[in-house]
Amino acid sequence: MKNQWLLLAGLALMLLNSCTDRAFTFVHMTDPQIGFHDDSPEYIHSDTLMQCAVTQASSYSPDLVFITGDLVDKLDDPVQEAIFTRNLAAIAAPVWLVPGNHDIRDYTPEKREAYVKLRGYDRFAFRHKGCAFIGIDTNCIKDEAGEAEAEQFAWLTEELRKAQLARYTFVFLHCPLVREALDEPEDYFNFSKEARTRYFALFKEYGVDAVFAGHTHSPYVTEIDGIAFYSGTAVGNCLHGAKPGFNVVCVSKKGVVVEKVNTVE
Repeated sequence: MKNQWLLLAGLALMLLNSCTDRAFTFVHMTDPQIGFHDDSPEYIHSDTLMQCAVTQASSYSPDLVFITGDLVDKLDDPVQEAIFTRNLAAIAAPVWLVPGNHDIRDYTPEKREAYVKLRGYDRFAFRHKGCAFIGIDTNCIKDEAGEAEAEQFAWLTEELRKAQLARYTFVFLHCPLVREALDEPEDYFNFSKEARTRYFALFKEYGVDAVFAGHTHSPYVTEIDGIAFYSGTAVGNCLHGAKPGFNVVCVSKKGVVVEKVNTVE
């Protein structure tokens, strides 16, 4: 009987390894922000930029696509919303979203409820091919919405705890913890020093491998104590001379490789 159990355990381990070693690709987009700095008729410029991103991303046949916030520029503009949803529907892979500051302005429970009613959720956690994918809302963090932030932090802690045996753990959010360094000055484009210290400690404790963000409209990449942080360039109009694009992430038994792809040269 003991030998039978050992055989079954060995077969289970072989099956687990064969599943989790399979290579796959996912795409990280951010800030399509339809209408941002766009005076073109019917926001055709923003529409074209997102169409380019969707078309080029599809050529990689990704298993998953993530869009880290600022989906439209103005919540109450039906044209912007129509452009975004039409382009979203053109993505063949499953798409996961997190809200940006233009999606929930000046956080309140009522605004969060309105966002969830529109998009279906404001956070997520799931597994794919042995990897953990977790997305959170940074609006309650940046706007210091005490009760909502505490509730999400507890949820995030539990999801990270459950993900400790994952092959890799990836976190998705809109506003980055940091752009380049843990001790950089606090400003519009990062977490407060207190919040970044708390969230970084949590990510470190539970073995997060990479964090994907947006908000900056220009790309930043840094690694801090073994955790990679990516602030993606915008799908829509960029800032600071950056070019629109997205990240392609290839996951294999050899590791994780992130490539920035420009959609406009």
